[in-house]
Order: sequence, then structure tokens, then C-alpha cells
Amino acid sequence: LKDLILSDFGKRNSVNVASLTASEIRDIILGMEISAPSAQRQQMAEIEKSTEAAAEVTALQTKTTNIHGDEIIVSTTTQYEQATFASKSDW
Repeated sequence: LKDLILSDFGKRNSVNVASLTASEIRDIILGMEISAPSAQRQQMAEIEKSTEAAAEVTALQTKTTNIHGDEIIVSTTTQYEQATFASKSDW
């Protein structure tokens, strides 16, 4: 029965059964859906494109003035750097 299942899988997906790993054979026999390598590569490429788009850095320039009237210009690139912090001490 195992050989019948594997030969059928090999014919449907144009795969040499001898090149399958033990875990792939187990998954095929248990009925797990296994996609063709070209489909897997396409899915990986889509994931990589989406992570590259998310990894693009956008810089934000912030201009502030301190208590002495000095103008401070700061460039930030991450969200946690853009959080507002205010402090005032009365000595």
C-alpha cells in the first residue's frame, strides 16, 4: 500500500520517489498536503517581498527648542525613538 501511495504521488507531482526524505514519505502516507517545490519557492518569494517592504526605513526629522532657546534637530528612524518625553525639574 505504501508503494502504491508513493508511486501515485510521484506520477501526480512529477517527482522521483527515491529522492523523497523519510519525513516527506511519512507526510505523504498520512495524507498531508505537500505542494510542489515551485509553489513553495513562490510562497517564499512573496513572504520575502512583504518583509522587505516592512523593513524599509523612514526617517522623521523633529525640530525642538529647549528651555535656553537652543534649536535641536533630531532624525529618528524607529517607532520607539519617536515617542515623546517631557521632563521638568524645579530645583
